[in-house]
Amino acid sequence: MMENKAAQFLERYREIEEWALNNLNVTEMKDLEQMPQYKSLRSSLSFCRILRNLLSHYDWSKAGNDMIVVTDQAVRQVNNLYYALNPVTLMRLAIRAGQIFAPAPSDPVLAAIQVMQRNDYSYIPIVDNHQMVGVFSTKTLLSLIAGRNTFQLSDTMTFQDIADHIRIADESNAHYGFIDPNATVEDVSGKFQRSKTRKKRLDVLFITDNGRSDGRLQGMITPVDLVGSI
Repeated sequence: MMENKAAQFLERYREIEEWALNNLNVTEMKDLEQMPQYKSLRSSLSFCRILRNLLSHYDWSKAGNDMIVVTDQAVRQVNNLYYALNPVTLMRLAIRAGQIFAPAPSDPVLAAIQVMQRNDYSYIPIVDNHQMVGVFSTKTLLSLIAGRNTFQLSDTMTFQDIADHIRIADESNAHYGFIDPNATVEDVSGKFQRSKTRKKRLDVLFITDNGRSDGRLQGMITPVDLVGSI
């Protein structure tokens, strides 16, 4: 059976090769080493290509006779090469719009809360024709309960009925914000970090086509989604 680190190395190199052949004008990986834009990666490209060829032609059935040992450093090198060639983008890490639970203003609040509870959602966008018209969270519910002595959450209550409580707030006064899909992962990380000095730090960033609350929803991202990406 192939040694685990060797399998990791080969799988990551396969991803690099697939990306390069699909996105660059090359017919084989050796061509990348001659491309001016990858001059700084030339030695890493060469090392990974040679090791890949050795591993691919090595007879892993000869137990106890391992002449090729793939180290942690080699795995790190192929991973670094992957991200250098194909950088992590915001939208690759984000939850895309089609995967987001996003009720319409006419949808019942109670049913949405039940979905949030089952899936451990803290924030959900309220969307009308791909545009956010509000944000509902567990904090919204607590605010409603605390602010109304006679508050009753009925089966028929819709988000339209509590429109004043879910209206999109100014970012300085909310636990959420908005960002452009072309922003870098570093931009997003910086925004979360800077918010820690505010009274209300950011828990989630909604990605819209123009980076503002009036744009079309593209996705959403939380600090947890960034773990390990920088």
